[in-house]
Amino acid sequence: MDRDQKLGLIYQVFSPSAPIEDAELFIGRIGQISKIRDAISERGQHAVMYGGRGVGKTSLSNVMSTMYSDMMVLKITCNRTDDFRSIWEKALSKISVFFDTKKIGYQSESESQAIELSLPDKQFIDPSDIEQIVSSIQSPMLFIFDEFDSIEDRTTKMMMSDMLKSFSDNLPQVTLLIVGIGQSVDELLGDHPSLERCIKQVFMPLMSKEETAELIANSLEMLDLEIEEPVLNKIIEISSGFPHYTHLLSKFATREAISDDFGMVNDDHLQVAVRESIDNSSYSIRADYERAIAMGKNENQFKNVILACALVNASEKWTTTKFILGKYCALINTDTKIESIQYNLGMLCKAERGEILVKNGKSEYQFRNPLMKAFVKLNSFNQF
Repeated sequence: MDRDQKLGLIYQVFSPSAPIEDAELFIGRIGQISKIRDAISERGQHAVMYGGRGVGKTSLSNVMSTMYSDMMVLKITCNRTDDFRSIWEKALSKISVFFDTKKIGYQSESESQAIELSLPDKQFIDPSDIEQIVSSIQSPMLFIFDEFDSIEDRTTKMMMSDMLKSFSDNLPQVTLLIVGIGQSVDELLGDHPSLERCIKQVFMPLMSKEETAELIANSLEMLDLEIEEPVLNKIIEISSGFPHYTHLLSKFATREAISDDFGMVNDDHLQVAVRESIDNSSYSIRADYERAIAMGKNENQFKNVILACALVNASEKWTTTKFILGKYCALINTDTKIESIQYNLGMLCKAERGEILVKNGKSEYQFRNPLMKAFVKLNSFNQF
């Protein structure tokens, strides 16, 4: 493979801006894939996949939709204006049912006609209407409703819960996979104890260090490249389990190595990748971070407090001031009291400082946008 071929392949191997669609490029998540497969294989079972922002839920749902050639798979992306009718209109519009009809006349051949499915023309529809329509299709079906968390209508959530139970009881050949941001199934669908028997709960965590290392190693193998171990470890640390930043850093680092005709990704290539990744991060994250560290007498302290928050190994959970203080003291190499950072933490929860942190009633903190954790580490790359 020559240099131009490798440079072209980079954009297939690494996809920081869009979810992965090719199963061959999807790495890890074995436990989650297994649970969803179990739900699809078991009659009357459904699955709800939930987790934090940017952990790869859409990529996994895309990959699941390509794994089943023996069933009809329909993926629907929800939005905040959707209700029960609109999401099922989207779903049914993707289905074409073919019927064989025989022409009039002796020895005439039959021809296949496509009939589009549609909802009944009435003001209100309910799960029984959907069930009646879908029951006309005999083949196994998988409906994937992605970004379900964006739906704001509570009635829609309640009706989708009823839909799950109705399909489980009456259409066991049909599986629903509901995907969205949340820390529990209740956040997506509400509290419905009767659903427990018919759904598999699939939590999607941040990528583990092992999964991140495997993603990078497998991708570099496709490009006929290797990577220095310290560089690999830095990418793992900075990306913090978010596939987006793993892909972003790896894309720019490998592009630099290939452009230099190097077979090994080294620290110089990573230096370039960090600068490029900062410039190519989302505008909102960059703007919030710049606002958070805006000029003032405590500019360096704000930077260090934010970095201390990013360095706390708390995944997506809330973290206490005590743990943040421990990381902060390690950064400035001086012991100090909690009171010295409480002002900064409070200000970082306000709009004038980008509101990059949120605080709960227990005086615990987390990043409002979880991806900020990796972006902060990017900006502090030379401190690793």
